[in-house]
Amino acid sequence: LLLCQILLFSIETMAYDMLDAINNGKDSWKVKVRVIRLWDAINLNNNELISLDMILLDEHGTMIHAKVIKHMVNKFRPLIQEGLVYMIANFKVTSAMNFRPVEGDKIINFLHTTKIQEIKGLKNIRIAEQSFMFCSVEVLSTRDGQRMYLSDVIGVASYIGNIEETGTTHGISKIRDIVLRIEDQKVNIRLWGNKVDQIDEDSMVLS
Repeated sequence: LLLCQILLFSIETMAYDMLDAINNGKDSWKVKVRVIRLWDAINLNNNELISLDMILLDEHGTMIHAKVIKHMVNKFRPLIQEGLVYMIANFKVTSAMNFRPVEGDKIINFLHTTKIQEIKGLKNIRIAEQSFMFCSVEVLSTRDGQRMYLSDVIGVASYIGNIEETGTTHGISKIRDIVLRIEDQKVNIRLWGNKVDQIDEDSMVLS
């Protein structure tokens, strides 16, 4: 019991950096973050895994995209679970590319030397359970056709179409069209692949 208490105390008081302070100047950063989203990035040409991706959130509310490249996924996947809080140390910070899932210009890349340790049993973890950056209709209109950011939206489903199939350059894919009412405007959204099963007619609000 004494050993357990000492271990928790050392983790709690460990110095760490805030996400808005990290940069590409070194690889010895240490951050305390919650994994708020975790997913596999898949190559649609061959359905092969590209990387294990995640969004990290710190106690200041800053979010950042992080990824584990393909050949290191087997090492790190068993150590990471969505929703939990971790101390992550020794990683590389690089410039974010297109299709950014958060509004930021940096991305964390795991290295072979990256260390990750779950923080649990601490009552003073002041990191939110979840975070989004919902876009207004005005912001969405400025992003039409651009590849910089992926957008978060929230609205009322006024139409949910049937599941259909369509041909793409990668083969046949399932699609489902929905209409969201956002700020009294209708926004058309198309779901692809296995995302079509994550919503159904019972989710629609009739007016």
